[in-house]
Amino acid sequence: MQPAILALCATVLAMQVAAAGQSAPDPIVSIELRAQIKVDQSTVRLGDVAFLTARDLPTLRRLMALPLGPAPKPGSPAVLDRETIVRWVETRSGLQTVDNALRVQPTAIRWSGAGETEIESASQQLSGEVVVDAARAALLNWLSQRSVRAEVEPVSTARDILLPPGTPTLRVRPLAGQAQPTRRMLVWVDAWVDDRFVRTTAVTFEVGAWAPLAVATTGVERGASVDPIVLRGAMQARDVDLTTLRQGTPVAANARSGRELADGNQRLRRPLRPGEVLTSAHLEATPAVTRGNTAHLLARSGDVSVESRVEVLQDGREGQLVRVKVAGSSGEVLARVTGPGQVEVQP
Repeated sequence: MQPAILALCATVLAMQVAAAGQSAPDPIVSIELRAQIKVDQSTVRLGDVAFLTARDLPTLRRLMALPLGPAPKPGSPAVLDRETIVRWVETRSGLQTVDNALRVQPTAIRWSGAGETEIESASQQLSGEVVVDAARAALLNWLSQRSVRAEVEPVSTARDILLPPGTPTLRVRPLAGQAQPTRRMLVWVDAWVDDRFVRTTAVTFEVGAWAPLAVATTGVERGASVDPIVLRGAMQARDVDLTTLRQGTPVAANARSGRELADGNQRLRRPLRPGEVLTSAHLEATPAVTRGNTAHLLARSGDVSVESRVEVLQDGREGQLVRVKVAGSSGEVLARVTGPGQVEVQP
């Protein structure tokens, strides 16, 4: 019995010695992680962060092109640890990691190299002055369409901006066409690289913009008609800083202003004080019929029509209903305004 047991032990020992003497088969893929890399594209791939070897070229190419995620923003490095990369690669590739030297599978991966990889995006620096100059040029062009003289000054020192590699382009966002100049104005500048939007930067300016405006030399009462006579007698052209105006669009003091206002048939909706700039906030369209004035009334009933003069009891524009009183009558009737000084009553 003992010789048999000894023989069995000798056999097992011989097998272990033989196994220990055998070299482990090579894995299908070897991946050596790098400690630090710099990328110049928008997506980080496995081939960027590691050195790879494989038994066949298709597998090597497939693994090198395996995406790990977007590249970090320029100036903000990111760190990936080995365990995260291993799990991601196993999930995406279907390959397994080597357990030990004697249990290598046909699709195994052997990992080596750094425990974590720092990833940094390649970048280029764009001078903050270039950004400010682009914003200043756009703002001055916008102001030139609204004033005869303008001054702009950046509020703070511009900072340089980091951009990815490529051809940078600055695009200033258009300022609102209906806006008015203000003391402080914000201009947005978008940075693009190779026709791809990267980031936006805001530049704040102190602004002064002057234009000749109609300024009242004497007080003008509410309801006064605004016509060339009013402009000549109660107003004067003065250079005014547009950024000091609080509301309304200013009325330019030029040769056409009076005719334009007269053609618009406008009046003051509130009093105009001496030294005050005439703006759209002061103006309203003159009603077709005005309270206290008379109007021509046309009353229709079938084929019969009667015309008479009536007293208007309230302001009204064309198409509105207003109260009127026929001369010699104590009663009031509702009539529709049909034109300047004209109203009509229908059954």
